[in-house]
Amino acid sequence: MEKYYKLIRESLETGREKPKTGLYLHYPFCRSKCAYCHFSSVIFEPALHRKWLSAIEREIEQVAAHLADYLVIDTIYFGGGSPSLLAPEEIMSLLLAVEQNLSAGPEEVTLEVNLAAEPDRVRGWLQTGVTRLSFGAQSFDPVVLEILGRHYRPEQIVRLAEEAGHGSARNINLDLMIGVPGESRKTLEANLQALCQIQADHVSVYLLEELEKVTFRKVWEENPLSDEEVAETYDHYRLKLEEMGWSQYEISNFSRPGFECRHNLKYWRYEPFLGLGPSASSHLGSFRWTNPATLGEWEAAINSGQLELPEFIELTPEAELRESLAFGLRLKEGLSWEDWRRKFPALDFSHLETKLSGLAAAGLLNFQDGWICVPPKNFLVSNYILSELLW
Repeated sequence: MEKYYKLIRESLETGREKPKTGLYLHYPFCRSKCAYCHFSSVIFEPALHRKWLSAIEREIEQVAAHLADYLVIDTIYFGGGSPSLLAPEEIMSLLLAVEQNLSAGPEEVTLEVNLAAEPDRVRGWLQTGVTRLSFGAQSFDPVVLEILGRHYRPEQIVRLAEEAGHGSARNINLDLMIGVPGESRKTLEANLQALCQIQADHVSVYLLEELEKVTFRKVWEENPLSDEEVAETYDHYRLKLEEMGWSQYEISNFSRPGFECRHNLKYWRYEPFLGLGPSASSHLGSFRWTNPATLGEWEAAINSGQLELPEFIELTPEAELRESLAFGLRLKEGLSWEDWRRKFPALDFSHLETKLSGLAAAGLLNFQDGWICVPPKNFLVSNYILSELLW
């Protein structure tokens, strides 16, 4: 791994202050595998859980030995999988390991919470230093929950969220999923009513997608929704959430003022992040890489100290520009074209500027005063916009 770290350090040695970096910790276990899930996860076993805890602390130490002097951790995100299977004392131990090994002063610490979690753990997590709880609610309609194979009731979601609301550092996100067979106007009403009751600080509205390799594809094929139906549902949420006080700042994300997810903003603003755990990805300096995908491969590599990465890419200025556009145009604010021109003065921007002007003339995006953004009404065709712009 030393060969990789040497290149990364050279990329970061620019004489500027240490970059503020997001830290993502991937917990790969769930009690059961959801039929629609395409993320890297396996079924929880106590022995495997203990192996992960040991290896992730060792990976924190290994990374710190090479990079601690080159970055500052200002956000931490526990994702998965179901990281709410981690006990409060385990979360505390991991946060302490980060603090002791890396320059860390996190402004935000997020924990993804499965709704099957025990309510008495909520306050424990908040007392460890977790500042933000992200609940994978998916829906408050029992019909939709059953179709998705979620084994909890809407009232359990409310109870857990209200328990989190008693914490001193309340910051609650609720994930909702749309485009699910069986959803109806009743689903929309139930979801909006629950959001008002809980008074969530942040709401994520995701479209059901990437079904090619998951078993839920069969359910979808038996009762598919048209693109027009999904687009209409998305617009209902987009307009109603804005009306109710949650401002949209990204294609799928809405928040009360000041409650935008700071960690996820790093991805969309093309800022540095470091991923630890199996299958986790990182982007530091001019390099992007991904850890071994399976728990066994990753653990063996960490324990041996011989980490061979399945993907380690040096990004050219052209690649960085393309990626920054792909991520930045997901944001309502868009991105500064002038900043990229200043960052890479040797690049020829004329071809892209011609495309941007054409898309702006067609009303698909805004391109003026050195700034680019996609109007929210066009978010659902952003993939088309990007395909026209980048290919």
